[in-house]
Amino acid sequence: MKKIGLYFGTFNPIHAGHLIIANHMVEYSDLDEIWMVVTPHNPFKNKSSLLDNHHRFEMFRLRLIQHYQWTLIQ
Repeated sequence: MKKIGLYFGTFNPIHAGHLIIANHMVEYSDLDEIWMVVTPHNPFKNKSSLLDNHHRFEMFRLRLIQHYQWTLIQ
């Protein structure tokens, strides 16, 4: 059975730090995959600065194209 880690975040926007964390989780744990979940809102951040969900998802998709071993699930 695969071990899957879930990494939730607003990813507003996604940046190298998010990818470093996800990669570290795969490389240095017994997880087989990391599923990064774009969440609608972080209760600790100002919602007015948050981009629309579809914009954040599209930025996420464009960033992950650079990592061919990663899969984006909508």
